[in-house]
Amino acid sequence: MARSQSWAAVLGLDRRVYLLGSAGMVRSIGRSATFVFLPLVFANVYHLSYLLIGGLIAAIVPVGTFSFLLGGQLSDRYGRRPFAIYPSFVSVGVLVLLWLNLDRGVPIVMVLWAMNSFLGGLTRPAQSAMIGDITTPDLAVTAFGVQRVFTNTGFAISPAIGGLLATYAGLPSLFLFAALTSLVEGGLLLVMLRETFAGRGSAGGHALARVVAPFLDRPFAWLLVGFAGLAVLMNQFGTPLALFLGSVRSVPYSEFGLIYSLNGALVVLLQLPFARLIDVRRDHLAFMAGGTLTYGTSFLLFDLAHVFPAYLLAMGVLTVGEDIVSPTQQSLVAGFSGPERRGSYFGAYNAATNASRLIAPVLGTLLLGLGTSGPEFLWVGMFSLSVAVALGFLRLRRTERRRREQKAVPGRALPAAETRRPERG
Repeated sequence: MARSQSWAAVLGLDRRVYLLGSAGMVRSIGRSATFVFLPLVFANVYHLSYLLIGGLIAAIVPVGTFSFLLGGQLSDRYGRRPFAIYPSFVSVGVLVLLWLNLDRGVPIVMVLWAMNSFLGGLTRPAQSAMIGDITTPDLAVTAFGVQRVFTNTGFAISPAIGGLLATYAGLPSLFLFAALTSLVEGGLLLVMLRETFAGRGSAGGHALARVVAPFLDRPFAWLLVGFAGLAVLMNQFGTPLALFLGSVRSVPYSEFGLIYSLNGALVVLLQLPFARLIDVRRDHLAFMAGGTLTYGTSFLLFDLAHVFPAYLLAMGVLTVGEDIVSPTQQSLVAGFSGPERRGSYFGAYNAATNASRLIAPVLGTLLLGLGTSGPEFLWVGMFSLSVAVALGFLRLRRTERRRREQKAVPGRALPAAETRRPERG
């Protein structure tokens, strides 16, 4: 009976969760391959060093970080819907320009990719806040899990399509395909998406104070530190892992695409069972620790792998860790404030995790390039980082439990910053 009730609860989510997920799936079908194959553009078209590629990817990070903060704050002030929809239409033009100019020089590619990153940063806090607006706390992980199922359905398809397009039509064709899917995404949301929070107008204090406020919320700030460390780990999934597979191990494009596609396929199969388990157990920080350690273990398996099935196994373990930590992070963020500040808190979360990308690709490509032992330095180092971050989440869990126990003692006062935390394990 409990099992059927759980799945009935999933089906009882607000329809806008499914709509945002469907739009994310369309977007992911087109854009995921551009993210995965961009490092190979720099390596195979422009013949740049690994460290320089990592530096170029990192150079875009400040643009994304600023746009996350801006997008979250603006969605709180003016409403979610405009920022959830209209940047997609502008991205269509930017992606077309990338298609036309991918071989015209690194500066042109970088400027256009920065524009694309800025537009994506405006959209993500608004869409995440929308899901938080319309979902009860006891279903938050499930709601964000549903969103991930849709987007990872797209990711399961995208790298495989990208591998075929890159093989038979050339790398630039990936960006034209992404432009077409972005147009479909924007049109779907424009026609069907209703507002979840109309905005608070000019109320709520100075704009800079609203942007900074989440970082001054001490319990939330410590949580952001853990998320940022986890983001350094998870961002090895992009540029460093792509270079490791495609360049160091010379995995063929067709197999390369299938390895990444497995990640999306397994999310589709496993995300909702994991999400329901986490929602039922409600020990969110313990799951964050376990998922982080699982993610780190997968990188040791990639280092040990030398044949296609072993790479698939490593990707499967990575996906389990991702299924645990990704929606749980978003659920924790959604529980930290009411709707009037939810966009700003998601903006701070996106900005902090995105800022880690300033470190992650540079660190990953630097370690990868340390001669024949580079892969061992990279993947053993990332496993060590996963242990440290997991221990950090367990410490936060103990602190939160102690805080709840103190609140349960009659007549014992706590500092104001500690009296309004969500019950999130």
